[in-house]
Amino acid sequence: MELRKRKGNHTEFLADRMFYWLAVLVTVDALIAVLLAVTNAISSPWVHVMGLVIGGAVSWTVYLLHKRYVLPDARSPHVSAFLVIALLLFLCLSNRQYDAGLWNIFLIYPLYLTFFHNRMLLLIWGTVSCLIYAFSLGVKLEQASAMDVFAHLSLAAGSGICAWLGYYSLNRWIGGARRAADERKREYAMTLLNELVPTVERKTRISCREIEQMGRLIKRMLREFPEEKVSDWEVNLLSLLHYVSRIKWPDYVFEKEGKLTTYEYQVIQEHCFIGTELFKDDPACQRVVAALHSHHERYDGTGYPTQLKANEIPVLAQALGIVECYLAMTTFRSYREPLTVEEACEEIRLMAGTVYDERVVRAFSRSVQMSSPVNISKVPPMVG
Repeated sequence: MELRKRKGNHTEFLADRMFYWLAVLVTVDALIAVLLAVTNAISSPWVHVMGLVIGGAVSWTVYLLHKRYVLPDARSPHVSAFLVIALLLFLCLSNRQYDAGLWNIFLIYPLYLTFFHNRMLLLIWGTVSCLIYAFSLGVKLEQASAMDVFAHLSLAAGSGICAWLGYYSLNRWIGGARRAADERKREYAMTLLNELVPTVERKTRISCREIEQMGRLIKRMLREFPEEKVSDWEVNLLSLLHYVSRIKWPDYVFEKEGKLTTYEYQVIQEHCFIGTELFKDDPACQRVVAALHSHHERYDGTGYPTQLKANEIPVLAQALGIVECYLAMTTFRSYREPLTVEEACEEIRLMAGTVYDERVVRAFSRSVQMSSPVNISKVPPMVG
């Protein structure tokens, strides 16, 4: 069970502990009753004492069966919640002399359910628990005054309200803790990636200023797609991640003048997966991961790595693909001279409808026109 806890499966852990501690409490109660009966400290009939002993035995039996058969197979905590309700009902009905105290456990049960962090579990079984407590008052309606009944029903309502307040407070706290953890993870990853930038710069002889240029152009393009709602930090991470992804390429690739072999082409494609390798468990980074993974897909479905086409390709991925292509064409490479801005833009316009979505190409053209008058192709691309 501790293994489950370390793995983060808190639902199974809580369900197991729920049965375990219920069995422990009933057993302790039974042992105390036996001790008091043996020492004649109480005058309770032995049949009542034996009822507690039987209740303890039943509780341990249910605990072991739940741990052995229910936890490994049940896909929903509702099974565990139902078994607890059934066990509590058995304990209360088999020990009638403790009516007033035992039935109060149904007021505590909804509060415990809040720790499962499951809205439907709390709604269904918390309501059932409070209703059982309310119906249990019917046994004593003849002896109780209307004020007593109102007070007990108020306790049931208060239990439900406190449970929901606890659920929302816990939900807010867990959400904040998760966001903080994700942010720390991203900051660590960004620090690590920035540490690799000088290495990539020396390896590729491509200026790290490409990161800032790429981010600036992508942000301008995304103004044409406000529905995408991409944050600046996502664009910054994507630009940095794309630049650093070249560290996976062999050194000689950056100086090769001829055509890549089939094997070399496959190795080049591996840089698309660096985002998945680093951020696959971070939900906040999934748009960045998807964009890097798909930025070499083509609008006509002939790209890589999964041959997506048309609207299957995310807008952010197409924006990255176009900007990468533009910066590559306007930057010196070992196998060719750089193109001018006008030549590169014309080449990209010719790719509309085949390689890139026409809307994204138009957004790129407008973005380049918004650029500063400094010709990007004249920025020294080589390091040192």
